Amino acid sequence: MTDGSGDRLAVVLHRSRVDRQAPGTGPGVVLLVHGLGGSAESVYMRASAAGLLAAGFNVARVDLRSAGESKATTRQTYHAGKTDDLRDVLRFLADQPEAVGPRGEAALAVMGFSLGGAMTLKLLGEPYEGLPIDAGVAVSAPLDLVVGSIHLSGSLFGLYEKAIVRTLRRDATAPGPDGSSRLTSAEAAGLSRARTLPEFDDALTAPRHGWRDALEYYEVNSAEAYLPRIAVPTLVIHALDDPMIPSIPYLRIDWDELGRNGQVQRAITPRGGHVGFHQRGNPMPWYVGRARDFLLRVADGAPGGGMSE
Repeated sequence: MTDGSGDRLAVVLHRSRVDRQAPGTGPGVVLLVHGLGGSAESVYMRASAAGLLAAGFNVARVDLRSAGESKATTRQTYHAGKTDDLRDVLRFLADQPEAVGPRGEAALAVMGFSLGGAMTLKLLGEPYEGLPIDAGVAVSAPLDLVVGSIHLSGSLFGLYEKAIVRTLRRDATAPGPDGSSRLTSAEAAGLSRARTLPEFDDALTAPRHGWRDALEYYEVNSAEAYLPRIAVPTLVIHALDDPMIPSIPYLRIDWDELGRNGQVQRAITPRGGHVGFHQRGNPMPWYVGRARDFLLRVADGAPGGGMSE
């Protein structure tokens, strides 16, 4: 990574087997970004990779810092605002032959899930620094981390939150690359007491990355503020019955105005759960097909992906 930490992220790069007329005529590479407590091996990551590969996209699945295979190569941890890491991965991908798109140049897209979806939207609302990003998709993303943390604590009596905190604590306390602890003694003590996500972020995420507390971390890195700044076609997919992500931030946004003045489109459904959207008689989740069609339209040059609600 370019931050001088010495950390290295594990990235699995898949090449589509779809026949093409000539090398470099495919739609490029889609980077998949997992959610909180997930990894490159999460079911939604593998399902999306399969659907996109079948459509001709090359696909990269990343393990963020302290997650999955990156546990063995990183000392630091990931968080919702760590979009510099995604830019580093995209720079690497842009130089790979798999990234060559239909115009003979690198063509990249990003698709994130849950917290990875929030990271994706924030990334797309920031300067691209010359990266050839053509499109983005966010699935079940928390748009407001303050509201989201409150909602998660009350959802199913906090059972989801407890499960997430257990996973995050396990990942954070796993040995670093050389077998030593990745935590200071103060961080380890704080994590041992943490029972909620804000308590976890108060103990580790906020102080390690320069924020006063979890509240400041949430306020600074919430994706909602970045939506009007997004400059490439972007599809936001969400279900209003998502038990982990509150619907209030989605309902207060004027999506029609956002679409008229920018590049963001939405596919918001009454049902679908959290990164669920299962279909009777179809093993592939609905969001995979929706994202695939959107990204293909962008690759084919349709304005804004050629989709509307």
